[in-house]
Amino acid sequence: MNIGLSCTVWAGCERAGHLDGIGVYTRSLWQAMEALKQSEAPGITIKPYAFGRNLPELACGVPKTLSTDFRIQVLASGLLSLPLPNSSAIARDVDIVHASDHQIPRISGVPVIATVMDAIPLIHPEWIRQNLKTLKGWLFARSVHSADHLITISEHSKHDLVTHMGIAPEKISVTPLGVDPVYFERIPLETRDAVLDKHQLKPGFFLFIGTLQPRKNLPKVLEAFNALPESVRKEHPLIVVGRDGWANEDLIPQLKVLEEKGEGRWLSYLPQSDVFALLQSASALVFASLYEGFGLPVIEAFAAQCPVIASNTTSLPEVTGNAAWGVDPLDAASISAAMLDVLSNDALRTERIEIGLERARQFTWEECARHTLAVYRKVLAAHPKA
Repeated sequence: MNIGLSCTVWAGCERAGHLDGIGVYTRSLWQAMEALKQSEAPGITIKPYAFGRNLPELACGVPKTLSTDFRIQVLASGLLSLPLPNSSAIARDVDIVHASDHQIPRISGVPVIATVMDAIPLIHPEWIRQNLKTLKGWLFARSVHSADHLITISEHSKHDLVTHMGIAPEKISVTPLGVDPVYFERIPLETRDAVLDKHQLKPGFFLFIGTLQPRKNLPKVLEAFNALPESVRKEHPLIVVGRDGWANEDLIPQLKVLEEKGEGRWLSYLPQSDVFALLQSASALVFASLYEGFGLPVIEAFAAQCPVIASNTTSLPEVTGNAAWGVDPLDAASISAAMLDVLSNDALRTERIEIGLERARQFTWEECARHTLAVYRKVLAAHPKA
């Protein structure tokens, strides 16, 4: 089986020097597929493809070009239902194409599988970048419907795709994400302390991880944190790790005030090795997101034996089970109460760390790859080549 892996976002992450959630998904899926190729699936070959010019070399090789400009292709596909001009060449090269990100090609002569993490552009357009959002939402829906089959990452996301986009349930497969095994490794104390010293931190802080964008709900987390007693805020500051996103005009000044008061830090983007050290030093990860298709930082925190405070909405209960402090993301008092409980309830904290660690072991990229390969085979059986 020759698989065309469309990895445009991964390529963009490589250029930018950091991986976002989709970049992690694509790279991890490829790595797990390669591992399966060496053992239980020797008949597969993965060939990278991407939109863009002068594509960078990835771990899987330099991608072949789908089209030099995705914007032109998505307009031609959405408005005129036109496939890629090089469809014939792609169909000769691969048996199936998997678009691992939201940049879904329309290709004639070969089935296309698309991973759609969530339906946020249609359900909550107010949370996405505001330039041309109506057109983007319409084109997103058109491209999703053009795929032969969809993969999503939680039952909640599948429900949203069925309910809000009218996708037939049988056209959607759920393949939960995995956690990188390195998150389970304990960092030597001297290494951890060196990272903390570099950022002028000491263990016991609250940790927020995520791009600064509306659905991550950092303003409500700040409201909850500011409601804590001053002594708690000084002893357990709020450390924010995440790149500046959009719609943050009122948020950035709040982060500056937090730093001025000595009650927190905004560290922007950090390398993965630093994130490991922070997860193994924090009192808790505070993940009160308004919407998640899965919530990968949650299981990464579980693997690192970091307590987790997480929203009790959207997909997060599927991932957390009973291992996290579940909170109402719209209620600052709910988040504050959980933060205080993490600090004061030692027995429950120990119990949930153990449950979380076991929970994390249930999510592997190898299992994600097995489920994905099963989808490929199912789709190919329904679309035999002429």
